[in-house]
Amino acid sequence: AHEHIAVAEAHKLNMRTFGIVDTNSDPNQVDFPIPGNDDASKSIAIITNYMVQAIKEGLEERKNNKAQKEGASKAKEQA
Repeated sequence: AHEHIAVAEAHKLNMRTFGIVDTNSDPNQVDFPIPGNDDASKSIAIITNYMVQAIKEGLEERKNNKAQKEGASKAKEQA
């Protein structure tokens, strides 16, 4: 992997790693390998755009869950 220093540093800090891995890469070097062409910009764009959308959805879901819990807590206080 060209990014072996970054991966080693992440492992040292007990951070989870993921990476786009094609046939010339070792998928065991990252915690979450994503099969794909790591040399094609279109492939990388598709995968990263998908991940960004998933993160946005997760953050929105977390925000909504927090608002629901706060609303339920206030309802209990008023009861």
